[in-house]
Amino acid sequence: MPGYPKFEKYAPQRTENVDTLEKRFDGLTDTQVGLLAIPTITVFTIATLILLSKDLRKSPAVYISLFISCVHLYHHYTLVRLQNKIK
Repeated sequence: MPGYPKFEKYAPQRTENVDTLEKRFDGLTDTQVGLLAIPTITVFTIATLILLSKDLRKSPAVYISLFISCVHLYHHYTLVRLQNKIK
């Protein structure tokens, strides 16, 4: 970032060996986004139901399902992280 001496270390480096945008921006694929989206929606839905319903707060089964869905989301997160590490 020219003109900003403190932020010049954050400027992208020029590389000649990158010929496509997919190589340049190595982000998540559509499959990986889908792999993370469904468990994330489930976790947020269960958490919202717990917050909004007084009857559900008393049921231990809801907290068990929230815990299991959080573990499931973490499992998907580690799968995506390992896939990006292999590339």
